[in-house]
Amino acid sequence: MRTFKRSRRVAAAAVAAAAMALAAACSGEASQDAEEQESLQESVGDYSMEQASEIPEGLIKEIEDKGVLVVGSKFDQPLIGQKNTATGKIEGFDAEMGRLLAQRIFGTVDEEGDDANLKFVETTSQNRETYINDGTVDVVIASYSMYPERLESFDFAGPYFETGQNVMVAADNTDINSVADLAGKDVCIAEGSGSIANLEAENPEANITPLADYAACAQALENGQTDAVSTDETILYGFTVDKPDAFRVLDSANIFTDEPYGVGMKLGETDARMFVNDMIEEATANGDWEKAFNLTFGAAGMPMPAELPAPNRY
Repeated sequence: MRTFKRSRRVAAAAVAAAAMALAAACSGEASQDAEEQESLQESVGDYSMEQASEIPEGLIKEIEDKGVLVVGSKFDQPLIGQKNTATGKIEGFDAEMGRLLAQRIFGTVDEEGDDANLKFVETTSQNRETYINDGTVDVVIASYSMYPERLESFDFAGPYFETGQNVMVAADNTDINSVADLAGKDVCIAEGSGSIANLEAENPEANITPLADYAACAQALENGQTDAVSTDETILYGFTVDKPDAFRVLDSANIFTDEPYGVGMKLGETDARMFVNDMIEEATANGDWEKAFNLTFGAAGMPMPAELPAPNRY
């Protein structure tokens, strides 16, 4: 069963106050220009992740042999996975986890040209499991919560990040201040997202209206076509960073689930799962996890979590 008790939470409430600290954008607009990104990268510093001395058979060996890691990532979620149309780069914390994994496998990261060893493929809540099973991607790193029931169909390394589900409304909305207030209201959630079942359990009287992705949900909210959007708080705050005058996330006391983000892969890839868990543990130990955070959530003013994630080695 899913756990609805909040054990650890990123203290994201400060993001709204510091929203101007990050020049981000959604729906295809550049989230940072090249100069800002370069300056931020220089201030944070390079990763120190070292190439693994041993590559296990199975998925990781296959990735090494073909010379490229293909990562399923969101392209529309600020701070998590978003395509910067000015640079073509995929930005966000999940993308940084993909870069760390590529560095762990190959020793370096190259995302350009025919010799690139890291490729990102746009992946939504609706198609991510299909992409894993049909080989479109090697792994999915896309705000993919490792719920217990999902472990029956896929292998997950992690969690590499922990958050929880909350609600976003229009900035001038005074009627919705708690999850209970969603009764009878239209709430947009991305198709295929586990957030649908979470809200159905928490408030069965809410009217859930699925759309293709959260960028579409945010647009619907801004246009007055829905009353609220509900999903992981990290995703919601990404949209408030873009438009602090348009959106408001409910107080973090309203968070009603644990959302442990994991790296999804085909079921049975036990050695690959252990390899990625080792990478996550190395990243938290050597400071790379904090660098990834400072490149993304930290740049938006979000405080560092009190505790860093520890992989669940099931």
